[in-house]
Amino acid sequence: MPSIADEPPALHDALDLLHKASRTPAKQRTVKVSSIVDVICRHALQHGLDQDALRDVVQLASVKTNLDQTSVTTLVKNLYPAQWVPGDIIVTVVGALGQGKGKPSPATQDSLVKWLTAVHEIIEDANVLSRLYGVLFSMLDMISIRTSLCHLLSLITRRKHVKPFRIQQLLELSRGLGNEPALQGLLRVYKDYYPDIILGSTSTSRKSFSPRPDSVWRTRISAIQEASAATNDSSVDRHNGFRVLRKGPKRSKVAVIPEVHTYYATENSVTLEGIDNVEDFVEKLDRLEPPGQLVALLTDSLLQKYVELTPSPIVSTRIDLWLATCLEELYEAEGLETGDAQYLSEVLDGLLKHAQYTKAMHPTVLAFLKEYLPIWNGQENVDSILGLLSYIPIDSFKDVYSTYLSSAERALAGHGPSAHPKLIEFYSSLFQHQVSTTSSKNDRHSSSSHRVLKDLVAHVSELSTSLLLSLPLNSGSSLISSILGFYELLSTSSKPHVIPIILPPMHLIYLLAQNASSTMLSRVYGIIGSYKVAFDQHPKPVKDYYPVSVTERLNSCLRDLYNMLWVSRALSIQDQKSVGLYCDPSLRVALKDYLSSLDRDYSISTAFALSNNAWLASGSAAAWRALEERDIETEGYDKDSIRYHHGPVTPRSLEVLKRKGGINVEWDGPMGYKVFVLNWLAERGLSGIKQFMFATVTDLKGKV
Repeated sequence: MPSIADEPPALHDALDLLHKASRTPAKQRTVKVSSIVDVICRHALQHGLDQDALRDVVQLASVKTNLDQTSVTTLVKNLYPAQWVPGDIIVTVVGALGQGKGKPSPATQDSLVKWLTAVHEIIEDANVLSRLYGVLFSMLDMISIRTSLCHLLSLITRRKHVKPFRIQQLLELSRGLGNEPALQGLLRVYKDYYPDIILGSTSTSRKSFSPRPDSVWRTRISAIQEASAATNDSSVDRHNGFRVLRKGPKRSKVAVIPEVHTYYATENSVTLEGIDNVEDFVEKLDRLEPPGQLVALLTDSLLQKYVELTPSPIVSTRIDLWLATCLEELYEAEGLETGDAQYLSEVLDGLLKHAQYTKAMHPTVLAFLKEYLPIWNGQENVDSILGLLSYIPIDSFKDVYSTYLSSAERALAGHGPSAHPKLIEFYSSLFQHQVSTTSSKNDRHSSSSHRVLKDLVAHVSELSTSLLLSLPLNSGSSLISSILGFYELLSTSSKPHVIPIILPPMHLIYLLAQNASSTMLSRVYGIIGSYKVAFDQHPKPVKDYYPVSVTERLNSCLRDLYNMLWVSRALSIQDQKSVGLYCDPSLRVALKDYLSSLDRDYSISTAFALSNNAWLASGSAAAWRALEERDIETEGYDKDSIRYHHGPVTPRSLEVLKRKGGINVEWDGPMGYKVFVLNWLAERGLSGIKQFMFATVTDLKGKV
C-alpha cells in the first residue's frame, strides 16, 4: 500500500489528509491513516493543538466516519489544547453523545466524556457545561458512558443543578442498579447540598470519584499551557478566584479544613457554589448566604472575599470559635506527642494562605504560636511557621522577640548552619511586611513605627555578624547571600517622611566585602550605591532629618570602597574621612613592604583595583580583550602588526601601549577603560559596582 511521503506533512496538511481519509473507505485510500494520526498526535504532544486544529479533530471524532476505532481513540487521548478550549467545541462534544445513526461509537463517546472531565477547568466559557447540565444528566441511562458521565457531573454540579426531579431520578437509578460506585459518588454530591432530603447513607469507594488524569497527561498539558501563556495574553486565568475551591476526591476523609458547602438551601437561595465569575459575584453579593463551614475561608479565595466584603459579628464569632477549638486540640496533641503531622500541616498551611490574603495574622493564631513555639522542633512545617511569623503585628520589637521570635531562633539554631539562611530570609520577609504596614498608616511621622524598624534592623545586623563570625573563612555562601538579600531590601525601602534610611553597621559591610566572590563584592557595592542614591533623592538639607554621624558613617564607607576599586588607594586611612576597612596602619605598611619585595610594580594601593583585584581580575582582563578587539575592528588596524597589551592594564601601561603602536584608550573618563569594564561586568550580572560608581564618581554621576 502506498504510504505517506518520507517528509512528515505539516499539521494543516495532515488534518486535510485525515478529513479525506475519514470520507474514504479503508480499501480505497492511498495514504496510511496511522501515519497521519501519528503526525497529528506528535504535534499535539509537543506543542498542543490551537483552537482551529482542536476543532477539526473534535468534529471528526464527534460523528460516525470511516476511521477505525483505534485511530479515533488515539486522537481523542491526544487532544492537548494549547489554549483555552472554546465553548463551541464543548457543545460539539456534548452533541456527539447519545443514541443516533450518525453518532460515534460508544467507546468514542466514553473517551470524549473523559476528555471533558480532563479539560473542564480550562474551558473558555466557564458556564458552558453548566448550561448543558440537563443534557448530560439525561444520558445517565446509557450504560456505556454512565461511569464517566457520573464523574463529570460530580465535578460540575452546583446547588442550582440539584432539582427535586433529578434527586428522584438518581434515587430510582440507585435502587435499580444497586451500589454502582460512580452513581453513588454523584448521589453523595447531591446529598451534600440537601442532606435533609436525601436520607440514609450513600456508600462510596475510591471508584466513586473521578480519577485524576494520569501524571504524564497533567505534566504535558501544564507545560503546553504555560508555553502558550508566554506568547498569548488570552491564556490568562479567567476564573481569578471567583469559584469555590474543589480539591477533588483524593483529599483525605479526615481533612481538617472542609470545602465550601451551603446547607439547608432552598430553591431561591443564592450561594457561593453558584458563583462562576466576578460579575456574578458582584451582582449577588448582598444576597449570598454564608456557607455552613466558614472556616473553609482558610483555603478558599472566594469565601475570603465574601467574608472581607460582608463583615458580620456572627461570622467572625463562628470563625474564632472554630480556630480556638481546633488550635487548642492541636497544641494539646503536640504536647502529648499524639498529634497527626498531616493534620497540623494542613491547618498551618491554611492559616498561612489566609494571612497572605489579609496581610495580617488572626489573634487566635497569635495565642497558639505563643504556646506552640517553645515546643516546636524547628524542622516540621518550618515554611508555614516562619511564613506566619512574618505577619506578626509589632508594637514593640523587644516584646515580640521575647514572646515569639526568640523561641523560633532557638528551634532553628538546633539544626546548625544549614538553617541560618532560612532564619535571615524570615527576617527579610518580616521587615518587608513591617515596611508595608508602616507605609499604609496615616501617621506619616510615627516614631513608634520607626523605632520598630530600627530595632528589627539592629537585631538582624547583630545576628548576621554573629553567624558570619561563627563560620570558617570563605564558607557559608548561602548565608552570605541571604544577608546581602536583607540589606538589598533595606537599602531600597526608604521613603521620605515615611520609611527612614537605616544604615547597616559598617564593620559588617567591610566583612562582607572581603568575601572571595565577585558576585558578593558586586552586591555589597550595589547596596552602598543604593544608600547613596537614597540620600541624594532625600529632601534637603539632610542634616535636618538625620544626625551628622549617620551621613559621616556612609561617607566613610563610600570613600573606602571608592579608594579600593577606583583610585588605587586601598586600605588608606584619612582622619574623619575613611577608616581603610579597619585595617591597622602597621598591617598595611607590612603588606606594602611584602608586595614590594616580590616585585617593584606590586603595591597594596593597587592590589584591590579593577585590573588587579583578585575577584575581578579575570573579568577585567576579558573586558580589555573585548575592548581591544572592538577598537582594532573599528579603526581597521592590521591584526598581525598591531601591538597587543599583555596586562594588567594601568594608566602607565596604556600610555606605553599607545607609543609602541597599540590602540589608544583612556584610563579615566566616560569613554575610558574603567567605564568599559564597569559596563562589561554589569552586562554579565555584576551590576552593583557600576551602580555604585555611577552614583558616586563626579564625572559619571547621574549617567546611565
